[in-house]
Amino acid sequence: MKQIFKVTLVFASILAAVFSTDATAARKQSPTDQLSQALKQAGLKEVENEVVRQLGQAIEVGAPLRLDHRTAYPPTTVPIDNFQPKKLELTPATMNQPLEPGDYTLDVIGHCTRWSLHYPGRGLAYKLARLEGRQAEVISELYYRGTQQGIPPRGLHTMAWRIQGGVPLKNWRPAEQELVHQLIPEYESSLQGDYLEQTREIYSKAATLGKLPRYETMLSRMGPVGETVIELQRARKILANKTLAAERMPDLLYGRPRDGLPRTLTGGPNDPPSAWSEIAPGVFARLTIIQGNLGRNVLDLRVTPQARIPSVSHHPGNTFAILPVVLMAQVSPERWWTFEELMKYISGLIGYPEGRPAQALILAPSREVCTKKTDCGAIGIRG
Repeated sequence: MKQIFKVTLVFASILAAVFSTDATAARKQSPTDQLSQALKQAGLKEVENEVVRQLGQAIEVGAPLRLDHRTAYPPTTVPIDNFQPKKLELTPATMNQPLEPGDYTLDVIGHCTRWSLHYPGRGLAYKLARLEGRQAEVISELYYRGTQQGIPPRGLHTMAWRIQGGVPLKNWRPAEQELVHQLIPEYESSLQGDYLEQTREIYSKAATLGKLPRYETMLSRMGPVGETVIELQRARKILANKTLAAERMPDLLYGRPRDGLPRTLTGGPNDPPSAWSEIAPGVFARLTIIQGNLGRNVLDLRVTPQARIPSVSHHPGNTFAILPVVLMAQVSPERWWTFEELMKYISGLIGYPEGRPAQALILAPSREVCTKKTDCGAIGIRG
């Protein structure tokens, strides 16, 4: 047991080194050498299961986007009665105006997050959570800025999939690389690495010391995490194809449903509506699915007199700040949200289905007025 505990501690330090944003510190720690030394001292047979367990944790720690419905905001116990919303008019003239207390409704585009699951349709109940993962902020900013600048949702969708799949930026299509440079230049360097390959390299180093199972065999022993990686490996062959048009991605990534259910799941007449949740202090929201993936959905909001801007998400699972550092320096705890600040906050939300095997949807607030009629049609909003 002492040997296993020792390897556990060493492996934990390896994870911190491999997935650290400080590249210099990671090189100094030489994580693969530390693992080799620990395994030699502890004995391979005794620690094999522990290495497999810790490697599964490494895959989850380094994931660009982590999906976990357990992080959803709980249903609110505050009654939301007499809801009478007005449509948020997201125009350049209104974006910087204070958002006064009241009821609002907002069109949001839904972007699915996993392949080989069902599309959600009208009436399916969803619960809200914050985006999580090492690249959660990057994905959120990509969707928000791209949507506000009129980039077709399908193109943004494909780029977000490449991030979620861990495909290094150098392997993206040239046009997509240019869009990254235009939309999210401050995140370019963070998209160069390959977390999945780093994890494989660590395991391969350990496997040379004895009879550890093959990497693929190990994945088959890891349950849902291993299954996700195996599916990810398949998807990455498609995601890394620079010649494949965005329009063809869904057909190739999404396999046929294997459970006999239709491709699109919709709520039944007896299904309850989505629940209200408090997504920020004094701000309540619920998501209504209308068109699901790549289409128009509705986010209802109730902003109470108690609503104030937190400097970071009040949800413990969130890993990134709501507002840029420059804005946070100017924010008073007693100041109202502006339209734009709330929109940026909403772009860090994800919806999880309630009790159905449907897609989790990342939300992208949409402007009411599109620059082109074709863009409006693409996102399912009437101009």
